[in-house]
Amino acid sequence: MSKVTTSSGIEQIHGKTYGLDRGYFYMRNGKQFYRERDEDYQQHQSPRQKWNSAAFKYANSQLKLLTSPEAKTQLASDFEAAKHIASNGKTYTTVRAWKFNSLIHEYKQSHPFGQ
Repeated sequence: MSKVTTSSGIEQIHGKTYGLDRGYFYMRNGKQFYRERDEDYQQHQSPRQKWNSAAFKYANSQLKLLTSPEAKTQLASDFEAAKHIASNGKTYTTVRAWKFNSLIHEYKQSHPFGQ
């Protein structure tokens, strides 16, 4: 958010005043306006982008389920047994990144693109 003070001393606001606001302030012809709009950045995605977004959503939802201490110790032991290499063939330094990318690869294998 930027605040601009005009020569007359009136403060004008540009952009959002708070991150969760539904709209934003803007200036046109020296007057201040407020506009509400839906910020749906995924409405114009290609089919491949939608497929990648679905894989990302799946991986996030599955990773949130693995919060118990037993699951964390199991993940750490699986990470060490796999020698930090995920199912996609890449090496990762953290357990979270390793599991997240394994889940993305798992989703993409079970839901191939183009079907």
